[in-house]
Amino acid sequence: MSRPSALKTVLSTASCKLTRALLRRTGRGGTAVPGKVAMKVAPDILKATSQGMEIVVVTGTNGKTTTCNMAWHAISECGRDCLLNRSGANLLSGITADLTCNADWRGRPRTHYAVLECDEAALKQVVPLVRPRAVVVTNLFSDQVDRYGGVENTLAEIRRGVKLVPETTLVLNADEPLSASLALGVPNKTVFYGMNPSVGVRGDVDLNDAGVCPVCGKAYEWDFHIYAHLGGYRCPGCGYGRRTPDVEVMSIEDLTALGSRIRLRTAEGERDVDISLPAVYNIYNAAAAVGAALALGLPLDKTLSSLSSVESSFGRLETFDLKGNRLQMILVKNPAGCNQAFSYLTSLEEDFTAVLCLNDRTGDGHDISWINDTDYEKLCGDPHLKKLYVCGDRKEDLDARLEKAGAPGEIRQIVGDYDTLLGLLLEEQRPIFALPNYTAMMELRKVLSTATGKKDFWA
Repeated sequence: MSRPSALKTVLSTASCKLTRALLRRTGRGGTAVPGKVAMKVAPDILKATSQGMEIVVVTGTNGKTTTCNMAWHAISECGRDCLLNRSGANLLSGITADLTCNADWRGRPRTHYAVLECDEAALKQVVPLVRPRAVVVTNLFSDQVDRYGGVENTLAEIRRGVKLVPETTLVLNADEPLSASLALGVPNKTVFYGMNPSVGVRGDVDLNDAGVCPVCGKAYEWDFHIYAHLGGYRCPGCGYGRRTPDVEVMSIEDLTALGSRIRLRTAEGERDVDISLPAVYNIYNAAAAVGAALALGLPLDKTLSSLSSVESSFGRLETFDLKGNRLQMILVKNPAGCNQAFSYLTSLEEDFTAVLCLNDRTGDGHDISWINDTDYEKLCGDPHLKKLYVCGDRKEDLDARLEKAGAPGEIRQIVGDYDTLLGLLLEEQRPIFALPNYTAMMELRKVLSTATGKKDFWA
């Protein structure tokens, strides 16, 4: 696909900018529609507005937004101007909108760097146009099965994209057998990240998504586990297995509700690194961001120090102040992510209130059967859980699952709408943790943001 003509570039860029300005004047985000308008004028406008940029594209099931935020923060702390598609509009239209609005009226980029979150199925559309320096793949878990089917289908979608950009460096999770297999049969340079076996089990083990050896088809044997199907795998048949990471977490020295301290090894040796976001999965996200920085050739010292000041992305361990009480929001959308959130909550050893919100809209996936595979028993069995509010389009289904998991009726309360929920939460005295899926998170966040003066998600 060739670049659009100069006239089409100007017209496409102008239409994109004007559409976003009009939408935001009316209080809407303007995340995807401006990109669709721009592509009506010039279908390949993204090729022009990304020309000459150094771009990191981040894809995978869980952790995309936080990894993007960490990588963007690292690039910025290194003194580079960098675009981040912070709204999370990660299909072709949304990415086109952000990059085109980042350009001047002639379609020339205003920043040299960009970090782009990209949907797994959209990768094959985006990467041939932006020609990224690096593609980061976080992990692959079962998610939105009515859209993707099995996790192997998601892997195939990503592989189609990877094969279109042989010059791009792949930053892959060494501990996750599906995404790590993307390095097979391609000429791309690779940067692997992961955890040392000494870190040990940090969550529930679930091998349902692990797949089988991509070389000979035999089941893996496991030397160690971190959580879910992340760990040390090897094939007893052909010898294929986990690669030694280039960015390796040697130990987790401290892990609290405020963040973590880790020992990290790279080619330059071992360093103590502070990460300002809590939970084990954010340690993986941080390692992925470091891998992206290495692929870009950024200074390692500034990259590592940036992790101590990174702030949460919207809805991802984002904190709200409700009259002096803390509410922390954790996006959950599949069993693996949900179980890790429960592991985080139950490790804090403090009394708390939980808010669980479940929708089944297009942005979430219409199939909610994943809640049956989620370990709500771990949450409901925690003696520190004192109150449980249930909200969202499928609140009755979720409440039934919580009852089955052993949550006492006296602590459960179904709430019909988010304004009512806000009123109840304002009366709470304990720390609150809200665990919504995607569209429920957007609705709940809007109510909380209005009450607390937070910025819009796209700002």
